[in-house]
Amino acid sequence: MNLYRQIVGYRLALTIVLAVAGIVTMVYYVTCDTACSYLRGDLLGVDLKYVGVGYMALLILLALVRKADLLRMLVAAGIGVEVFLVSFQVSENVFCPFCLTFGVLVLLMYVVNYERSGMTTRWYHSVVYLFGDAKIPWVDRPRMPLLAMMIAGWLFVSFAFSGSATPLYAAEAPGVPSYGRGAWELIICTDYFCAPCQSVENDLAPELDRLLATGNVRITFVDFPGHRGSALYAKYFLAAAAADPGGANALKARRLLFALAEQGKVDEENVLAAVLRSKNVALKIIDPKPVFKRWSGLLKQYDIDQTPTCLLRFSSAYTKKYADAPAIRDELIPELRKRFPR
Repeated sequence: MNLYRQIVGYRLALTIVLAVAGIVTMVYYVTCDTACSYLRGDLLGVDLKYVGVGYMALLILLALVRKADLLRMLVAAGIGVEVFLVSFQVSENVFCPFCLTFGVLVLLMYVVNYERSGMTTRWYHSVVYLFGDAKIPWVDRPRMPLLAMMIAGWLFVSFAFSGSATPLYAAEAPGVPSYGRGAWELIICTDYFCAPCQSVENDLAPELDRLLATGNVRITFVDFPGHRGSALYAKYFLAAAAADPGGANALKARRLLFALAEQGKVDEENVLAAVLRSKNVALKIIDPKPVFKRWSGLLKQYDIDQTPTCLLRFSSAYTKKYADAPAIRDELIPELRKRFPR
């Protein structure tokens, strides 16, 4: 009881601390590029991350002006919203640590600000007011049961929410080919007509199959336009990726394209398409220019000016570049085997 009294005495200050932590969580979430990065949602068209920052800022304001009852009602509505959002993650079987942390902070604010004084001897009041209550502004009686605010929050988000758990490369038309899940990402930047790249792709092939089987690493391909025929080959790699977002078709096409480039005999589009189809590679021709533009942005972002180059990344906290064939063969591949064993 003494601990509870101390909490009650400092509940507004504690609420401010928790709300600031919520804002920090959402600000960091803006840079999130882990496995949860493709888990997206909005309320009435506004990204949930920004809604979360605004929500916590409003709670801080109510705490500063000491509007405890309004704060309690808004926190209760947030509980209803979080119940819906967590159930969405459960249904999609995709969980974002930042989203869940935000929900825990809302729950802690609810506990810190919990108050129940509207009960009577009637039995149903023990149910209605079990989750606490708050004084309605400008009205003395009755007090608002917070259960009603929770239900209101749940109903609002159920109508206003729009979400997706589809990976970006499959949701956008088209997207940069990227396969697998995990907090780690391996970015492979090669050119079909680069001899060291051809060698590196052969060395990486069994490692990519193994990494995709373990499910711990997201693999992203960026084609480097270093030779005259690179754009044509990249176009058909994207066509294979678009035909089957699962990845197997694209990987098969990629290995065939490197083999054809090494032979140097296929430089016409209709011949290239025919050869791929003869090897049972499905193709869906798309406009490659949007992906070429995004690839150019990635090359600039990571300062990639030579091939082969690979990047091993963990979220935004760790990035290591392997900028030539010996580094990839002697450093990256052993690192992959060590960090992601069979």
